[in-house]
Amino acid sequence: MSYPAHLSLRTRRRFLLGLLATSAVIPATGVRSQSQPAAAVPEAPARRVPLRIATLSNGLRLLCRTNDSSEMVSIVCQVRAGLPDERDEQAGLAALTAETILMGTTTHSAHAFSSAVIQAGGDLRTLPGFDLTEVSAVCDKTQFDSALKLVADVVAHPSITEEQVTEARTELKQRISRFEEDFTGASYQALVGQLYPHTPYGRPINGFPESLDRLKAVDVRRFWQEHYLQNRMVVAIVGDVDSSKALEMAQKAFQSVPWKPPVVAAPTPTEAPGKLKTELLQRPGPAAQLMVGYRTPGVTRDNYPTYAVLDAIIGGGKRGRLFSNIREKHSLGYQLGSFFQPLLLQSHLVGYVITPPFRRNPRTEQNESVIDLVKTHLLAQYQDLATAGPTDQELARARNYVIGRYALRQERTRDQAKWLAWNSAMGLGADFDDYFNRRVATVTKEQIQAAAKALTGQQALVITLPEEVQPER
Repeated sequence: MSYPAHLSLRTRRRFLLGLLATSAVIPATGVRSQSQPAAAVPEAPARRVPLRIATLSNGLRLLCRTNDSSEMVSIVCQVRAGLPDERDEQAGLAALTAETILMGTTTHSAHAFSSAVIQAGGDLRTLPGFDLTEVSAVCDKTQFDSALKLVADVVAHPSITEEQVTEARTELKQRISRFEEDFTGASYQALVGQLYPHTPYGRPINGFPESLDRLKAVDVRRFWQEHYLQNRMVVAIVGDVDSSKALEMAQKAFQSVPWKPPVVAAPTPTEAPGKLKTELLQRPGPAAQLMVGYRTPGVTRDNYPTYAVLDAIIGGGKRGRLFSNIREKHSLGYQLGSFFQPLLLQSHLVGYVITPPFRRNPRTEQNESVIDLVKTHLLAQYQDLATAGPTDQELARARNYVIGRYALRQERTRDQAKWLAWNSAMGLGADFDDYFNRRVATVTKEQIQAAAKALTGQQALVITLPEEVQPER
């Protein structure tokens, strides 16, 4: 996927992070903290309605929370179907399955399915990711019953015809093409490939054109049969509904989702520490971009808050180290940021600087390359954090920043349902939203420094230059 070319760099970056993340990314831009007090343990909002939880006999988890601040209802189903579930030669199979199931079900004719989508509010979508595939619908409360049944029908009874797979394949190839032409997107995909050269996370979520050409309807159907199962799903409902009635309706709607006994799969290998890897790219664009990535352990309930705070110290707003130590001190870069991408097997931290590739030397009046200088300063931010740890002021600001950003992603019912289902599907717990804030407030300087030290030997670097700039040999 890509974004419209007319968007500003800041908007484009936010779009990219939301697109690629399909997970709990905390972007580097946002509201700045205006004070530096120690972060207090936040209290749950007074109007927060208790969460209701049910588990079907075959393992499907249902979560529901009433939110009557608007008349909208969001339904999000997270399915454990991602890159680790594909074989190398099947790259893109999870994404192809996600795209195909939107095109019809065995319980509807083509015309009836189109009508059902309209009756359910017209907002039915899927989103493939690193670990999970998301199926969602947002509707008016009067359309809730129709939308709930439609989401259940799509995951339980997809028709998966050869014609549908062909159409889905064409759509994915177009996304791949647009993404490869994208200045930031191409850099990030190359970085992920360097971070995970031997494991599934290194493959593009949408696969490769050649791998998609090999996939047929029989492959998509087999993938659906093996992974779209009750015990691999979490469904969250948030909105203007009675939670007790909504759970009853959901249990009936999803009871026909297939089920199989869980299979003990061989453990997926993780990448071992190694030397710094550097890849040089040339892409159309107005500037150069340096992007460094560090592998971190798979996300857990306790390490997620630590890495979120570490990331905020590095790139959280204009008082993060990237902006203050590179932009303000050295006048380098006009767009700087970072993010943490939590994943099941191995997560990663990313920091980046977008900069003109040259600047004029005031003494010689000649243009000089700034790439090596920016690279040195970019890597130094992580190295210095590992050597000396954060200051008290940095830690307090980063805690407040993370808590504020985390709260902002709960503004819409769609996001509330998304993260509620995501937290549960990733094994963090249905109560993780409340736990996260409490845990962030207790992250220590020693924990941040220890996490930063552990980044050594887990990094990769991608340097992207405009096509007209010739790289140094």
